[in-house]
Amino acid sequence: MTLQDLFVEAYEDTNTSTANYPYTKALTKFNEKYAEMWRMIVTTQEDYFWTYWNTDLQAGAREYKVEREETTLLDDNWNPVLDDNWNPKKVPWIAKVKKVIIWTDEDNSYELQELSDLEESYGLKWWTLKDNHIFLNWTPTEDVEWGLEIQGIQAINMIASDANLAQINVEDVIFPWHSDLKQFHDVLKDWLRAELWEHKQDFEKSDRCKARYEEWLEKMKRYISQRVQSIYYSDVQN
Repeated sequence: MTLQDLFVEAYEDTNTSTANYPYTKALTKFNEKYAEMWRMIVTTQEDYFWTYWNTDLQAGAREYKVEREETTLLDDNWNPVLDDNWNPKKVPWIAKVKKVIIWTDEDNSYELQELSDLEESYGLKWWTLKDNHIFLNWTPTEDVEWGLEIQGIQAINMIASDANLAQINVEDVIFPWHSDLKQFHDVLKDWLRAELWEHKQDFEKSDRCKARYEEWLEKMKRYISQRVQSIYYSDVQN
C-alpha cells in the first residue's frame, strides 16, 4: 500500500475532496501524528528503537561527529544490503546517544571497554556530547578501524511536503526498520478519518474514529512492552 492509497481510502470513507482538505495539510498533520506515535513508543519502551553505528578510532583524535543522517546498511562483510528494488537499505540516524563504546586492539585481541562502566567505577567522565559531537576526555594512541561505537535510540524521518505519495510505500516510511509494526498502520488511517470527519463537523463519526485510534495505541503499547521483554528473555536464555 502506498501513502496515496491510505489517503484515498480515508478520503473516500469520509466523502472528502482534496479541494476541501488538501493532501498537503493532511500530510503536515500526518507527520505530527507519526512523531507523536514515535514519542509514545519511546516513552513506553525506548530500547525498542535501539540502534548503533561505528566509525574509525583515530590516534590523537578526541572529537568525533555523531551520525545524524541515514547511512547505508552494511552486512557482516561491510557490503551494502539491498532492498527488493536493488537499492541500498538505509539505517536510521540517532536521536539520543545512550552509550559510547571503544574497541581497542591490544596484543592482537579486542577488548570491549564500556566507558559508562569505567565512569561508574572510577568516578571519571570519559566522554561528553556537545553539538552532535562526541568529545573523548582522553587521547587514543592508535588507529582502530570501526573502533568507536555509538549506541542510542533511532529517530524517524518526516515525509517531505512535496513527496509523491503514489510512489511511497507505507512500509518504507512508517517505522521502516520494524516490519512487525505494519500491523498498526491502520492506526494512522483511523486518525486521518477522525481528522477528516472533524473537519466536516461530523463530531459523532470523528469521535468513533478517535476511539478506534486510541484502542490501536493501547494495543501498540502492550505489543511493544511484550516484544521487548520477549527479546530480553531470549537474550538471557542464550
